[in-house]
Amino acid sequence: MDPINRIKDLIVITGRLSELLRRENKALRDRRSDALKTLLEEKSTLGRVYETRLQGLIDDEVNFSEIDPGLREQLREAADQVREMMDENAKLLKVAIAANKRVVDMIAMAVKRSMPTAGTYSKKGAVGSDGYGAAAKRNMAFSLDRTL
Repeated sequence: MDPINRIKDLIVITGRLSELLRRENKALRDRRSDALKTLLEEKSTLGRVYETRLQGLIDDEVNFSEIDPGLREQLREAADQVREMMDENAKLLKVAIAANKRVVDMIAMAVKRSMPTAGTYSKKGAVGSDGYGAAAKRNMAFSLDRTL
């Protein structure tokens, strides 16, 4: 394939990647995790195709200065748009990961707190189960054997 067709092909692939990132960013903003798996698979495939096409141009040592300036500008604009989408995507993914971590941490803490423990004594001799020595209010039967 001649370099001009390869660059046109790369422009189309870059545009598709940009559109895919736009859809993924919208799904991340809308917290639609159901759509993310499909988009991730498609993004992975499209990313590999993009890398392969770009590497082919590099391996063939295509001299971009000999390519039509309008075509070069289209490729530059498409690449800039993908870069913007990728930057936004990285920020949104970072936020989503942090939010998911907080939810998991809260669930882990709730499970930890709900586990039965032997309890601890407070300064007043009451028994608490929170692990900090503060006694929980409980009604317990207590008897003292004075025959020792």
